[in-house]
Amino acid sequence: MVLAEEWVFLPPSPLFKTLIGAPRDPYTGITAYLNQTRYEGAVGDTFEFLRYSPADQTQWGWGVFGQGYILLGENGPVFPMLAGDWYAGMYLSEASGPFSHRLEFEHQSAHLGDSLQGVQTPIFFSRENFNLTSSFQPSDQFRLYAGIGDWENMYPRGSPFFCSAGTEAYSPASDIGGTYLRGYFTADFQWKGETQSLNKNLELGIQWKSSKGESRDLRLALVYYNGDSDFGQFYRDPDEHWAVGIYFDP
Repeated sequence: MVLAEEWVFLPPSPLFKTLIGAPRDPYTGITAYLNQTRYEGAVGDTFEFLRYSPADQTQWGWGVFGQGYILLGENGPVFPMLAGDWYAGMYLSEASGPFSHRLEFEHQSAHLGDSLQGVQTPIFFSRENFNLTSSFQPSDQFRLYAGIGDWENMYPRGSPFFCSAGTEAYSPASDIGGTYLRGYFTADFQWKGETQSLNKNLELGIQWKSSKGESRDLRLALVYYNGDSDFGQFYRDPDEHWAVGIYFDP
């Protein structure tokens, strides 16, 4: 039997699944630090415009993504903004069996929060990169991934190379009122050539979805981060914190 090729406009979910343990993959959520009076807010999503499935049983996806992250402090009843980072880009993805790949062009800009204007001198932080991430998921309970990238038009300047590796592990699922609930653990490691730093992000939590095949989910997690700050205005500042977060993945 010869399979016919298929084109799908606006598929319901991206072909390359969100890396839920990567701090800068698109998601929407709130993170509260436990050892500092700081909070992070994030709004992000992925929009896949087109999905192509040729007769060779591979699949190809093309789309765009965007996300914004803000860092808030605390001053009595108010939460002053310390920093804001913004990302936008386009990707091409491919999947075949347990393997999937995503090639991105990404823009990032970083801005100092209003509460630090006049207190700290902002830096001009703007750049673009090309990055490639490959994922291997032999089962629904385990995933490995690795990526490499290179910054272009990079300000401030520095070594443009970066790379990453990580894993996702899931417990057996439980049926809760017809929904899909399971525990998970993630470990994500990011090497940044410009700062010669290894950033580590570990999460332990629960994932809740409407069904097993649904890509969108709600997560509640305990987070440990150690490395340099992911916020561009503070990219050379050491950051180690414990946090709890609630996240919504596209």
